[in-house]
Amino acid sequence: TTNHSLVAYAASFSDKVTNIRTEINRDNLKDAIKLLQKIKVGSENEQEQIDLLFGDIYLKINKPSKAEEFYEKSFMTSDARIESLTFVGLAEVKLRQGQLDKAIDFAEKSLVVNSDNVRPKILLALAKTRIGEKEEALDILNNLYANQSDNADVNLAIAGYHSSFDNNTKAIEILDKYLKSNPTSIKVMDELGNLYWLTGNKDKALELKIKVLKHHEFNKNKYQVKKI
Repeated sequence: TTNHSLVAYAASFSDKVTNIRTEINRDNLKDAIKLLQKIKVGSENEQEQIDLLFGDIYLKINKPSKAEEFYEKSFMTSDARIESLTFVGLAEVKLRQGQLDKAIDFAEKSLVVNSDNVRPKILLALAKTRIGEKEEALDILNNLYANQSDNADVNLAIAGYHSSFDNNTKAIEILDKYLKSNPTSIKVMDELGNLYWLTGNKDKALELKIKVLKHHEFNKNKYQVKKI
């Protein structure tokens, strides 16, 4: 019976963490914090997962130094998954702080733990672009694209690379192609709208931005109804 209750408890903690991460990804940070305040921590490993979530929340509200404090709490973990995610968080912190060598170091450490993780590869490419290692950065992104062309973040990263060198036409081409296959990707739609605006195609930009706005309004209303 004890084993069963432990398994049930572990599953419920894991489910709660998954729910909180979903709210963070949706930018529902108030709801994520409310859920975090209710969660009961029963082990060091669980506390590390909570610290990781708080780090992600502070990154979302653009407080990298505060995020770093929480990532450092889970830094000495013995859990490989938490370690990899902590390194990703710290890489993002260092990138935002302009400490590009450290961002590269943390992204590479994350990839040693989990070589399949997409986010540190994108961060590595961003940092390398900024220190002038453009060809290396493009190689990383092209390899990612070859294996993960259906990943929205990968497409956004490659488009971002091209637009950072004022090649907005190429960036639009990449995101337009992706959106044809994945017409419901809101973040791609949003960025494509920005690029169309920059290139003077305001009709196309507004068309996309209105779709993005309607999506957010619909989800907000649906979410509020669900909560009631």
